[in-house]
Amino acid sequence: MNLSLRTLPVVLAALSLAGVSHLPASAAQATCTPCNGYRYEEPGSPAVYVVIDGVRHHVPDEATYFNLWRTRDGILPGGTNITLGEPLLSNSYLGQDGFAPYKVYLVGRSRRWIPTPEIFNQYAFDANKIQHPANMPGPGPDIPGR
Repeated sequence: MNLSLRTLPVVLAALSLAGVSHLPASAAQATCTPCNGYRYEEPGSPAVYVVIDGVRHHVPDEATYFNLWRTRDGILPGGTNITLGEPLLSNSYLGQDGFAPYKVYLVGRSRRWIPTPEIFNQYAFDANKIQHPANMPGPGPDIPGR
């Protein structure tokens, strides 16, 4: 199977959504922008990953997971062929600066603005988990949608 770099993310997204967790050995790991917002669990492992910027990020612990999501509903099997990035910072959370509508951030090493309600919903974040901290870290890039 010969895949170009332009078609590989689309193929990875389709295979991941279909529950296929591997590609032929000739296919290397790649970013998957159409996978942004999806959560994956490796078969046989309790580890959960979220795709941001087309890259899988390990959710390091249960407390961090439940700072962002209400349930484990919506976690897909596979995703192992998506490039692995840095794990989320333990205790990452959803933060809002004041009570400005649509100014919700994913807060960890930096605060990353989630620019629209549609993107917030693509990640299936739980609006009831939004915190209102006195201080947040400096800004990072916006959270991308699909």
